[in-house]
Amino acid sequence: MKLLDRVREFLAKRHPLAKDRTGAEADLELRAATAVLLLEAAYGDEDYAWREHHTIVKGLERDFGLGRREVLELLDRANEIRPPIVKLADVTDVLRERFDQPQREEVAALVRKVVTADNIVEEWEDIFASHIARALGLPPPS
Repeated sequence: MKLLDRVREFLAKRHPLAKDRTGAEADLELRAATAVLLLEAAYGDEDYAWREHHTIVKGLERDFGLGRREVLELLDRANEIRPPIVKLADVTDVLRERFDQPQREEVAALVRKVVTADNIVEEWEDIFASHIARALGLPPPS
């Protein structure tokens, strides 16, 4: 394996959502769909706490390989189209169609991190995270 191939492999693991299942750069639709899910997880308990915000920002920076300014702009755009503007089913459809299973698992893990960020997991939050995982076509946890 050439050095360049190893570097690409490392970067792909480091930013698992930066490309879609075809290898194309994740576009605004894919990024916004992910951000909408994370915002819904954060706003579910009516308080958008700083810990949830921090978890979302860090997750999007890491998984998409974005800078802070790009993430904040993405969150502003995603906030504008949150339900009822878009349906969650449409959002999860986009992610299910355009990400492979490990990437969808990463999105589900991010949702779970947001839900648990404030150290208080309401019953509905747990149900929401489980619903999102199923909607992303993931098998139930064992």
